[in-house]
Amino acid sequence: FNDSILTFSGLQERIQDASGSVNSVKGGLQRVRRMILEERGSLDQLYAKSTQLGAIVAILKRLEEAKRIREELATYTKEKRFLTAAGKLVEDMQFVFDPQLTPIEALSGLRQQLESDKAELLQRIIDELHSHIYLKSPYCERRMGDDDIRPGRQRIRRARKARRTESDDEGSPEADSFAYVEMLLESLATLESTSTALQEIKSAISRELSRLIDGVVAEVEERNRALLSKAGAGEADSEVLHDFARILFARIEAVLEYHEYVLDVAGHGGERNSLTPQSPTRPSLAYTLSDVWEAAKTEVLALLRDYLVTDDAQAGADTAHGAGMRDLFHMERGNVGGMVETLYAQVEA
Repeated sequence: FNDSILTFSGLQERIQDASGSVNSVKGGLQRVRRMILEERGSLDQLYAKSTQLGAIVAILKRLEEAKRIREELATYTKEKRFLTAAGKLVEDMQFVFDPQLTPIEALSGLRQQLESDKAELLQRIIDELHSHIYLKSPYCERRMGDDDIRPGRQRIRRARKARRTESDDEGSPEADSFAYVEMLLESLATLESTSTALQEIKSAISRELSRLIDGVVAEVEERNRALLSKAGAGEADSEVLHDFARILFARIEAVLEYHEYVLDVAGHGGERNSLTPQSPTRPSLAYTLSDVWEAAKTEVLALLRDYLVTDDAQAGADTAHGAGMRDLFHMERGNVGGMVETLYAQVEA
């Protein structure tokens, strides 16, 4: 009997301990339930703050990427990947100039940097266009006036039909000059700066043509150094002048073709963002091919008048430099006078 009493007492104590544990767990669950129900609003706030902080971190990361744009542009332009450079720059500018970020004054420095980078990239693209339009690039065809070296009509058509991509293929992007020019014009369209670039190209026509002609003069002198050393050789003088005229007009013809191609591509492409349903017309071009020819005609006539044409053939021209043939190729008046005067009359007409 005593053993039974002891066993019963042990069981009763265990039942009481278990009952206390159950009551404790029950109380804990009730407290947790009340906390969940009461703190839901706080949890929503924490979630919103977490989302907001995530967005801020993403913005800061994007800003850090934008700060590295200058190094990236330097790499792209060095590799002649101007279309990639323009696209990357526009992407970063759209982000930094987002109206939602306008109140952040700390971004003013970055905005100014991007504006400066855009101006520098625009000028670099214009310089590249000048390099090809005026045959400065080694990839341009510097025509010698030979009949078998004809204009690039077929090359232009092939370039326009070809797929223009900026890949890591072997060779330079400039290898196909006309395709490269079109890529540069696409880059200008990406920057929405086609009109600005064409205006600058127009303003540089006379200056660039003058440099081109000076280059032809130097080239002809170098090519015909032996002939020019023969003083008084009428046949040699005529040959030199013929060589000069042949090369000069072949180069001018090539320049006109490049300008024609630039105007054609710009006229068909225009500003990429300008062709909207509200504004279906294409932007007007800053100049025409006739403007280029008139400038070339003026430069050639100035050269002939100042250096080659006799005073008698210059009706009403400035004679401040003295009478007779100018000392361009060290030629005698009697040797080439008639040929030069005929050339002058043909160009002037």
